[in-house]
Amino acid sequence: MKNKLYTLISKDIKLFEFIENYALFGYLFYKIEHQENFYLNHQLLQRLKKHQIDFSTFNFKVLDNLNQNSEEVVEIELHIQEKKKLLKKAKKLVVYGEGTAYAIVAFHEKTVKISSFENGIKKISIEDQLKISQKAFTSNFENAAIGMAIVSLDGKWENVNSAICTMLGYSKSELHQLTFQDITHPEDLNLDLLSLQKLIKGKVPHYHMEKRYIHKNGSIIYGILAVSMVKNQDKNPLYFISQIVNITKRKNADKKVKSLLETSKNQNERLKNFAHIVSHNLRSHSGNFSMLLDILEEENDEDQKTEITSHLKVVSNNLKETIFHLNEIVIMNNSIYDNLKPIHLLKEVNLILKDYNISAKKAAVNISVSISESIKVLAIKAYLNSILMNFISNGIKYSDPKKESFLRISAQKDKEFVIIEIIDNGLGIDLDKNGDKLFGMYKKFHENEDSKGLGLFIARNQIDALDGKVTVESSVGKGTTFKIYLKHE
Repeated sequence: MKNKLYTLISKDIKLFEFIENYALFGYLFYKIEHQENFYLNHQLLQRLKKHQIDFSTFNFKVLDNLNQNSEEVVEIELHIQEKKKLLKKAKKLVVYGEGTAYAIVAFHEKTVKISSFENGIKKISIEDQLKISQKAFTSNFENAAIGMAIVSLDGKWENVNSAICTMLGYSKSELHQLTFQDITHPEDLNLDLLSLQKLIKGKVPHYHMEKRYIHKNGSIIYGILAVSMVKNQDKNPLYFISQIVNITKRKNADKKVKSLLETSKNQNERLKNFAHIVSHNLRSHSGNFSMLLDILEEENDEDQKTEITSHLKVVSNNLKETIFHLNEIVIMNNSIYDNLKPIHLLKEVNLILKDYNISAKKAAVNISVSISESIKVLAIKAYLNSILMNFISNGIKYSDPKKESFLRISAQKDKEFVIIEIIDNGLGIDLDKNGDKLFGMYKKFHENEDSKGLGLFIARNQIDALDGKVTVESSVGKGTTFKIYLKHE
């Protein structure tokens, strides 16, 4: 039950306030449906021991509400011996956890009636009770499972309990030399100080927040902080009482869940990319096969047939290589970045251009390449081939038949990226009209029966997956310039 209470406290700040405000002499926590399953805090146990409590027979009973206007005020009958019991007024709070109802009963009145056959009724004086209360507070402060501290108005740790020391990794003497500002995460400090000023000025009776502390070893500790203020008789601030629940394990668990969700999302994206590569790129190879076979069927010249057959072999080899690369993607680990390899860019561009040699000649597109042999990009080969195929094929496909068409491919390195520039003087794209949907799925900007509106969408996703980026400049009737940024070693 003790662990259950601490779990509920970490999730509900009102339990902090309830215990702080009403548990002057301790509290009792139990499951409503099974009253025999209960927990007495250390403070209440110490008080009951003075009455020679017999734990083998100890039980309690919640009597009718004393104040019919408030469901919180109750009277508790504590059976501490066979013929001895305590009658005590208390405040009760009902809380819920995982569908189960629990009650916490806080004892707070100044006197208590002790009823027994031997002694009759006896009253304890307020002065004696205050002494007991002071001892009980000290005991409860030190033995609390959550962090508790008395903090001066300038932020110094005047007194701390063992739980805070364990939480933050400092000894009591070390903390006494520090302020809470010293070990608060810089990003959380301003909000904490603003809340503290509101408390000092009387704008709020207390405050609570989630904040980060810096452990002695440099690690981050997440906590739920509740702060109240103690004033003197003249209503002047004396010091703060801070209570901290360590929620680091919960936050780390949340991060792990988010990481797993992100991994799942990335895996789904890679699966989608894989499906698009299969559908789009294999369709491109099959289109080349089909075109070459049609030409071969109509060609009578044996020399031309021989040349077409050699092109068919090139397309066949490229298809085999694409299938090999797709297989590599299937057996990859979860992280794309861990599988990036340095790839010679010029070599890959030339291989792809062999595939599109016939298409370029048919469309009368003059292709020029200016890439240093030393340039390598960090990529997955199947992704890089797919990206280059999409941009190169588009440059050929959307050439302007009314003019002498060209496609220029170049590359240069900066500190972080290889910048691949692909320039054509083709039909161009109206970016004012279509710029926001240029890389969308199934978006087409020219009438072309072979266009599916997938190429740029696939390329953009693959560039993003490789931690790169792509920019575009285009004018209708003048042409288009794509700049693809990919990481290098």
